[in-house]
Amino acid sequence: MTNPILTPTEYSALCNLLEWSWTSLLQEPELLLKEINYYHPDKPDDYDPVMGGESGLGMSEAFEYTLDQPDRDNIMLMIKTLMYKLNANAILADGSGNSWETLAPLVDRAECDRLDDLDDDPDVTYQTLENYVLEDTAKKNKVARLQEHFDNVNESGFIQIGDNMWIDGANSDIL
Repeated sequence: MTNPILTPTEYSALCNLLEWSWTSLLQEPELLLKEINYYHPDKPDDYDPVMGGESGLGMSEAFEYTLDQPDRDNIMLMIKTLMYKLNANAILADGSGNSWETLAPLVDRAECDRLDDLDDDPDVTYQTLENYVLEDTAKKNKVARLQEHFDNVNESGFIQIGDNMWIDGANSDIL
């Protein structure tokens, strides 16, 4: 068997994102709106759209080509379905989501359980237990491409062009 796609830290992060999305939409349906309404007729000078509940994240628009009707109910149902299928929420899955054997290509549940058993301190995270390092994969890819085309590229993406002279290749549009 090949290694699962997600580590326990990544799987936990995905589950948290799904649960946060579902809870946020349940509590704040205006997050579906595309635009922020900066004007309120009763308070034209000091209206705060966030406090007024009229600021959106454009979730309906983001789901436009995914769902036939990207309204609140359908988006919440899709998120709930994903949580159920991924066993991302114990209450929603209620033990009847996918089997961990089915999810094995996605995440190694035995490894999650092993990490859970390592420490009883609730403040210790999967990231710490797993020694997971957050990496900027886009930057790593850019540095790798720079290293293919240029000599003397360090791990941060700086290209040496002379004695004590470097260019920041990672934050440039060179490639």
